[in-house]
Amino acid sequence: MAGSRVTTDTTVLVRGLVPPRRKRQDVISEEYIRLHSSASEVLRRIEQGEYQNHIPLLALIETACVVSRLTNDPESASLSVSFVSSHAKLYDTADLLERSIEIGIASKASGFDVIFMACADITGSLLITDDRKMYERARESGIDTTLLREWETG
Repeated sequence: MAGSRVTTDTTVLVRGLVPPRRKRQDVISEEYIRLHSSASEVLRRIEQGEYQNHIPLLALIETACVVSRLTNDPESASLSVSFVSSHAKLYDTADLLERSIEIGIASKASGFDVIFMACADITGSLLITDDRKMYERARESGIDTTLLREWETG
């Protein structure tokens, strides 16, 4: 899959960038660790150039906010944004606007989700998400998508 196009939403970016912090060792913590490992593998492949990540600029804002909230560490948030921006082709929301509106009207998905969906659609990318609602709406819209929980490292 060398050079495969992907669009990773912030659920994937943040899961890969921030290790799980759950202290209790149980089935939930095991699932968080598995998802972190899968997301980290996606990011590794992006970093190595196996995948070309195509994302909307808004992903940088969301990544900064969520990483900051989860870690309470501004430096971690800044480093996360730097990593994501260094390893992605970024798309201005204005360039995705028309397709986002079309997808939003048809799918009734959230405004933020349709921007990622439009980015994947316009760039011919595989949308990778850990948001089940986004995944379902993207599939219904004919957008090539996979749920991180079901993603195979192939």
